[in-house]
Amino acid sequence: MSQFYVGTCAFTDHEGLYPPGVKPADRLRYYSREFNLVEIDATFYGALPPSVSDRWALAVPEGFRFDVKAPGSLTGHRPSDARELARFRDFLEPLAHRGKLGAVLLQWPPWFTATADHRLTLELARDALQPYLAAVEFRHRSWYQDRLAITLARELETPLVTVDAPDAGDTTVPWDPTVTSPQLAYVRFHGRNAATWSRPGLSSSQERFLWRYSESELDGRLPDLRTMGTRAAEIHVLMNNNYGSYAVDGARYLRDRLSPVPGAQMRLFD
Repeated sequence: MSQFYVGTCAFTDHEGLYPPGVKPADRLRYYSREFNLVEIDATFYGALPPSVSDRWALAVPEGFRFDVKAPGSLTGHRPSDARELARFRDFLEPLAHRGKLGAVLLQWPPWFTATADHRLTLELARDALQPYLAAVEFRHRSWYQDRLAITLARELETPLVTVDAPDAGDTTVPWDPTVTSPQLAYVRFHGRNAATWSRPGLSSSQERFLWRYSESELDGRLPDLRTMGTRAAEIHVLMNNNYGSYAVDGARYLRDRLSPVPGAQMRLFD
């Protein structure tokens, strides 16, 4: 049986998590009292210095994991930038050195379709991150035709991210709990708001992920998550519906059911 890690995407602005008056510099320490995993997404927008990642690694207990989103310049969201990649690798090193780095998330944009050129791009990105483990998330449905995403991830020996998202046509991918790496199973919950998923002109990404999961929706995923947990050394489960307390509430609910502490389970709706 693998170790379950559950947390949220980012740790800074979640309602209902931090007591009043907690300074921003102390939030990660408070966060790590509840969760053993966080996904860092600030690195998608630009490089952070290794002094930051070293400070973060020291702020959390042993056994905590950081998954880190790769720069947008590596995944086609911005022009390629070798200097940014080098700075990103410098940022990863303290996390890896202290045994707290999980995986680097290669999140590809909706226009990254299943073509031979894009497959080569993916391979080069994976190679650019070695020896760190790269996890791959697609956002175009063409990768799931004929199980192409699964075959490719297995060939590249990388975790394929299992996605819970709305059914919004070609720019969303289906839930597929196939584990492609014995090292790690990686799951991201984006919410199921089909109305805002591809809407242009949103004021923030929070509008895209504006969805509060019900208990029944999360319960429906538990059998697959538990099965995935038998097929990889670790399973990382992340809530990305970062609006108000939605992500924290969902992460607490899943944490209590995947790694239960007797008498401590929460409910979403009392």
